[in-house]
Parts: sequence; structure tokens; C-alpha cells
Amino acid sequence: MDTSLDWLKTNFFKTELALGRCLRLPVEGPCECDLYLTCAKFVTTPEYAPRLRARREVEQTLAHDASERGWDREVERHRWTSDRIDKLLADLGQSAHPDEKAEVSSA
Repeated sequence: MDTSLDWLKTNFFKTELALGRCLRLPVEGPCECDLYLTCAKFVTTPEYAPRLRARREVEQTLAHDASERGWDREVERHRWTSDRIDKLLADLGQSAHPDEKAEVSSA
């Protein structure tokens, strides 16, 4: 395991993002993707949970505002992002609410 971890540390660009990191091979160059929540090279860790929760709250607020304005596509977009963050938090064994324990999925 240590050998694999050392290889990962030395053979990937690790671009720091607001909610995690982008791991790319050097031949791929630095991350330029604004859609990192859907990117297969995006990874996050429990240390980002507070940022993920804060972003989730922003997305839910924006979805609510868009709903009040009748902007259905914007509601869908913000809800999708909020749901994706919920999945990331669940995958990390974290709750969307810091005072609750997350249920660890068996998948």
C-alpha cells in the first residue's frame, strides 16, 4: 500500500480545488475543468466536508430562489449539484448536516 501511495504522490498533478482535488497524469497537464463535480478525476476527502456542506447550502438557496422566479432549468441544475454533493458526503461517510452521523452505505 505504501508503494502505491508513493507512486500516486509522485506521478499525478494534484490540483487543489475548492471542494477537493483533481488528479491528473503529467501528460494531461493541469486541470482546466469547471465541471469538476462530474469529472472522474475529481477526488475529495473528509477534510473538505465543511466546504462541501457550505456549497450544498448555497445550491439549495439558489434552487429555492430560482423556483420562486419560475426558472425550472436553474432549479434542476442547482438541485442536481446539491444532490451530487450529498452523494460525495455520503461516500466520505459524512452527513450533509455536521451534527448528524451519516449512514455508511454498503455499496
